[in-house]
Amino acid sequence: MKSVLVIGADEFFGLSFCERLMEEGISVDVKLQEASDEKKRLYLEERLMWLVRNQHFCVIEQDAGSGYDKIFIQYPEKMPEKALDVLTENTPAFLLLYEHQEDEAVKKEADEKGVQTIVLPDMYGPWNAGEEDEESRESGFFVDDVASQLAVYMMEKDPSPLQFKRRITEEEAAPKIEEWKRQMTTIFDKK
Repeated sequence: MKSVLVIGADEFFGLSFCERLMEEGISVDVKLQEASDEKKRLYLEERLMWLVRNQHFCVIEQDAGSGYDKIFIQYPEKMPEKALDVLTENTPAFLLLYEHQEDEAVKKEADEKGVQTIVLPDMYGPWNAGEEDEESRESGFFVDDVASQLAVYMMEKDPSPLQFKRRITEEEAAPKIEEWKRQMTTIFDKK
């Protein structure tokens, strides 16, 4: 796998997934959604400042063409109608859904278009790292665990279903979360 397109990677998981792919030398083109609010826009701008420094990362404006090894579609909220219409023949495509987004009609539409659905587990990161969010840390996966495991799974040609495993402890995640907060002070200082 040399190049991928990630459509809708405009939140923490999607951009973390892009980082993991780039660490493996994969070129990543990203087509972002319009930011739905000011906080999300600021977050995107700050995170993208760090990511665009990587030679393997590019934000594209136009609808995707062909030439990608794989296409990933991820939306944090409801998937826009016609989101699957950008797919090209002969390019494997994957719809990334959060557990709370799991919708049989969306999965059926994706399946009819030959798009494999991958359900992502509940995750935690800097957006819910406070003491009040302890339950989400106990029941969820650290965002980097999920992003790394998905990236490795996509590079391998293993047809078995992906099973996420907790590999990073809460204590190991803490320094990474603090680094993200440092990088994105505009967002996390306003909490």
